[in-house]
Formats: sequence, C-alpha cells, structure tokens
Amino acid sequence: MRKLPLLLLSLAIISCVHREKPPFLSDQTETDNSLSLITQKITAIPLETNPQCILTELKQVKTAQSNIFVLSGNDIFRFNRSGSFINKISIGKHTRVNNFTIDADDQHIIVLDSLSMLHYYTFDGVLLVTKDAEIALFGGTILDLAYYDHFLWALTENISADNAFEKWLYKLNPAFRPIKGVRLSAIDLGRFYLDAGFSAEICVADHMVYVYTPFSYKQTLLRDTLYLLSDDRLNQERLSSFKETGHVFSAYSIPFRLGKRYMLASYQTHASANANYLYCYDRKTNKSLDLNGLNDDFFHTGIVKDLRPADLYNNEYYFFKSGNDILSAFPERDENANPVLFFIQLHG
Repeated sequence: MRKLPLLLLSLAIISCVHREKPPFLSDQTETDNSLSLITQKITAIPLETNPQCILTELKQVKTAQSNIFVLSGNDIFRFNRSGSFINKISIGKHTRVNNFTIDADDQHIIVLDSLSMLHYYTFDGVLLVTKDAEIALFGGTILDLAYYDHFLWALTENISADNAFEKWLYKLNPAFRPIKGVRLSAIDLGRFYLDAGFSAEICVADHMVYVYTPFSYKQTLLRDTLYLLSDDRLNQERLSSFKETGHVFSAYSIPFRLGKRYMLASYQTHASANANYLYCYDRKTNKSLDLNGLNDDFFHTGIVKDLRPADLYNNEYYFFKSGNDILSAFPERDENANPVLFFIQLHG
C-alpha cells in the first residue's frame, strides 16, 4: 500500500514535466463579459401560464421541429415556438423522470424513469410501450440518454470484473436495441488528471458523439484548451465514436462542449457561488472568457450563469429567467408567471 502514494506522486511529476512548455496558441483573455460578444441572435419566448401548466423549475429543454419540450418537476410540458402550451406528458407519482430525449424522426418522446424503465410516448402524450433499460444494456445504470443522427445513445456506469467503475457509451436503434458499445476514455490532455465525474452529458460535434464531463475547477481550462487545439489534436482524435477505422471504436470524455467556433464549459453546483464558473474559448479570435457569467445586454435580465445546449448542430443554446429579472423587458408578467425561455444562436 505504501507504493500507491509514490506512484501517484510520480505520475503527477511526469505530468508536470510534460506540460512545462505547452504549445500555446494564445493565452489572451477577453475582458468584455457581454452576452452579445458570442451571440449572433437571441429569441425570447414567454412560456404560457395556466392551471394545467405551472412550471416549478426548468430542469431540461429539448426542441424538435416547431416544438419545445420542458421537463419541470415530474412532468414534461410541450409548447410551440411562440410559447403556447400544447399538452403535458406525465409518468405518474410512483416514479420520477430521470431523463428524456426526443426522437424527431418518429416523433417519439423517450422518458427514462428512476426505476430504469423507458417509456415511449407520442408527442401528444399517448404511451406506446415501456421497456426495461437495464436489461437491454447488460445491467448498467444509465447516466444519460440522447438521440442523434437517427440513433439513440446511452451512457452507462458498470462495475467491472475487478470491481472498478466503468462508463460505457452505447449506440442503439430507435427501439433501444444495442448496435455497439465501447468503454469511455478520458481524452488526452497531456497531463495526469482524474475525471471530476459529477455529471456527464452526451453531446455531438460534426456528427461525432462524445461525452461532456465538466471539471469542478477552472484553473486548468485554458491550458487544456490550448493543448487540445495545438497540433490539431481534436481533429486527430476526432471523437470517432463508432466510426469504423480498422475495426477500432472509441469514445471520449471531454471537459468542454465543442461548437463550430466556441469551446464552452460550466460548473454551477459549488456551495460557494464564487467557485462556480462559465468558461468560453473563441477559436476564431484565440481569446478566452473566464467568467462567473455573461451580462445580458439584449433584454437586460442580469447575469446569465449558464448556457445549456438546445441544438448543438446549429450552435443553439438556451437560458431562462423569471421574477424580477424580466420585469423591465416583460412588465406584463407577474411573479407567478412561468419563466421566459431565451434561445441564443452563437456566432459561427
């Protein structure tokens, strides 16, 4: 047991030596924290409020064609792009919604509950079928579920034969039958590090699927960004999840959301608000933003602490505001009204 601390120390020393002179592209930091700095277009959608549609909080937002699906409490609410309420999908009181995704091709809402059961609904809320997700994925606990490029993707956590925790990424057909699976690997950052592992989100970049796992600290984000960009490392790895190259398949965990122009990262669960961060690197200008948030200079709703993906293919993200934050822009909405949802299109 004495050898373990020495081994970890040796690895850390080796890491530091390897990163002593990283191939920096630019270490410039942008001092402007305006939302317009990275935003090409912003659309505000006041969500309808009525007795059948009272949102407590917005946990997840998904879009499909002209539909917006919002997970609030234990229900999924469907709106149109004007914010008008259409219908609600509820799985009942005996379990809770852990996650959901949208199969836009077949127009299905696929809901994962806390008992690892999958419920397939129509957009109108008609239950079609229920399946046991753990049986389909060999007993693994599902951490995230997504639909990209006509396939379902599931991230699971499994216990290996030597009692180690492993994350696996599976590609499945729309009926939730596995096509391929691969163990998730942490992307090479040129240094020794331990994945934070607090949250994991399946993402897509140029039709390549990867897993976004933000760090719980921000001190190394700029150095990690520049290391990945140097020598075109992101293109070399190219996140080749299930893309066949000599029958070798790979899937990577990356501490950034990768857009066409921006690399984004955020962590908003620290007990201390000062330790939370919203980080952005602009690959066009080679400048970084290391902030506690962005100032909404469009609708003047205050500081935007986080940007969440609505459509990564099209650089579309969202945030939401309610209460006093929206009074100046939406004076007709009282404190009991549902939030205003803001979709932003990032610069390309």
